[in-house]
Amino acid sequence: MAQTVDKVQELQEQCGLGARFIWQELRDLYGHVSCRLPSGDGFLLKFVRVGSDPTLDPRDIQVYDYQGKRVSGQDRDPTELPIYTEIFRRRPDVQSIIHAHPHVATALSSTGKTIFAISHQSVDFGDGIPTFRGDMIDSVEIGAALAETLGNESAVLMKGHGIVVVGQSVPATVARAIYVEQAAKQQIWASVVGTPEVMPKELRDYHSRVGWSGASFLWHQLAWEAKEGLNGHGSGGMLP
Repeated sequence: MAQTVDKVQELQEQCGLGARFIWQELRDLYGHVSCRLPSGDGFLLKFVRVGSDPTLDPRDIQVYDYQGKRVSGQDRDPTELPIYTEIFRRRPDVQSIIHAHPHVATALSSTGKTIFAISHQSVDFGDGIPTFRGDMIDSVEIGAALAETLGNESAVLMKGHGIVVVGQSVPATVARAIYVEQAAKQQIWASVVGTPEVMPKELRDYHSRVGWSGASFLWHQLAWEAKEGLNGHGSGGMLP
């Protein structure tokens, strides 16, 4: 039991840090960071924004079951809660989900373009991540459609709206959200002087075989900055 309590506390801390890093790196107030409970019967969710109600603890972490019923937490329910209920129910391999609105990736999505593997950090995005319409995900039906569009991929673009990314942990999913924005910037920069190309498949296969550790490096760097009290610089994922 103590191990379970300790693990939940660790995940709560990761969600809190993840929300801080999404704001720091993407400058987005309105997203959420979530992760599956160790018991498997629900998930934790942290708003990125602090909120305007001074009576609420800004560190509060909400807990929900897979039907979207709030088990604990004092803040309001997020409008787009079906993002989490529908993906968690359909993807048992997913341990963490983040919804965010990165500025460049969202702008790129409005053109009908997708984001693909342009660099080592974006290798997970392959030939291009799927795209979904820009609806607010405020119903089970739309959430189910979004989850179907995501399929077995690591991320989905919502046209003119934002992104949803999934992963095996909060650190990995936070890094993936930051790398979506980085890839969008790199594609736009490259398009100024030429046509950006998808990373060759043999290089992507290589990273799949050896395992890409950049996600853990990025999380540890951001966590170190937070621990040392260093000011975030809004790098947009451009850390070494």
